[in-house]
Amino acid sequence: MLWDLIQHYQIGQLGAKVDRMHDASNREAVARDANLHLADKVEGLALVTRALFELLQQSTGVTEDQLRAKITEIDLRDGQADGRMTPKPKKCPNCDAMMSPRFGRCLFCGEEDKAKSAF
Repeated sequence: MLWDLIQHYQIGQLGAKVDRMHDASNREAVARDANLHLADKVEGLALVTRALFELLQQSTGVTEDQLRAKITEIDLRDGQADGRMTPKPKKCPNCDAMMSPRFGRCLFCGEEDKAKSAF
């Protein structure tokens, strides 16, 4: 009888481990799919960016060196050369709290950032 209880306990433990492995496998598959989706989007954006630059180059004569200089200038606007455009938070004109650049509105009073950039 005691042996049966121990075996049932061990079987339950193994079942829980199998469930955790299935959950981890599902999360891995979801992450893999999301990664592939993002990679496809990045490739598409790179293609569009390249096409836009070549059109600009043909019509204005701008060079890749000028493009690199502009990229560096924009990258440094937030104070860090990190390859990112990090928007700076602003004060809300309504309640004076800091507005979220990510959401484009004040998280305290809901005031919309009217000077929000298109980017």
